[in-house]
Amino acid sequence: MMEIKVFARMADANLNRAREGLRVMEDVARFILQESSLTERVREARHKLRQAAALLPFECLTARDVKEDPGVDFPEEPHPSAGALAISNARRVQEAARVLEETARFAAPEVAGDFKRLRFLAYELEQLFAARLSLKEKASFLKRLRLYVIVGSAHTSGRPVVDVAREAIRGGAQIIQLREKELPARDFLASARALREVTAKAGVPLIINDRADIAAAVGADGVHLGQEDLPPAAARRLLGERAIIGVSTHSVSEALRAEKEGADYIGFGPVFPTKTKPECAARGVEALKEVLGQVRLPVVAIGGITPANLPQVLGAGARRVAVVSAVAGAANVAAEAALLLKMLEGFN
Repeated sequence: MMEIKVFARMADANLNRAREGLRVMEDVARFILQESSLTERVREARHKLRQAAALLPFECLTARDVKEDPGVDFPEEPHPSAGALAISNARRVQEAARVLEETARFAAPEVAGDFKRLRFLAYELEQLFAARLSLKEKASFLKRLRLYVIVGSAHTSGRPVVDVAREAIRGGAQIIQLREKELPARDFLASARALREVTAKAGVPLIINDRADIAAAVGADGVHLGQEDLPPAAARRLLGERAIIGVSTHSVSEALRAEKEGADYIGFGPVFPTKTKPECAARGVEALKEVLGQVRLPVVAIGGITPANLPQVLGAGARRVAVVSAVAGAANVAAEAALLLKMLEGFN
């Protein structure tokens, strides 16, 4: 009799844990993600939990003993984001379902399979939430993005790339791209690894230019592709849904194609003549304005942008700019980055 009561208390505690976890997940899907299909999947899981609980051969509620439960005082860690909240609760449901499954094997073996199926449904829900939330967080970041700084050994005036990147971040760079057109692959990889440490510590995304393989090898946050590189879909298969994938474009047609092919943002330019790509003719602010008017993706203006001509770029409607020499080649990298960011954030 004592053993049955103990199992009833275990079942009660884990039914509560699973119910609460599913309710939190449902509210994240409903109010934060605003996804009706995902909300319905969680409601389906709650229904399955109720059905399985009704088949247990003991009365859980009467076995509850809150005053004597040491779990009341267990500490709980805060969740830093909606994503962490949803994933944490999905894992609570998985753990609770496992305990319920094992409890049922002792007291009601015919119900154990129901809790096992619930556990696997919770695994699937965790994966769905992770994918949906990463897409939302990525879109939110790109919407807030203003200053994008590109670094590479050809553009840092002989200074170590990691030092220049560190100073750019100190000045306000919100994303760093590593561009190395001439380095051998092994040297590129070593530079990317060193830069990954700097950006990870600062909480700033790292994008690798052209090389999705190097981006994957160092755990970068994404890749920026040229017109002759892998299509976005192929890069995403290598890097996953969380990856930020950008594409360089030089015309409205290229911008629209990048959007159709699944890019997260486009770089458009060169807006002005640039020493970084002297072979590319400047497109000008009117072409930039045309692209901004025709694509829904975030557009990052690039090419010859400096504090002196930035007002023209902003006047065309751009709110995000990428710079190479203006920051990476500046005598005071942090100060130049800070000036550009101030101008970008101060424009109405």
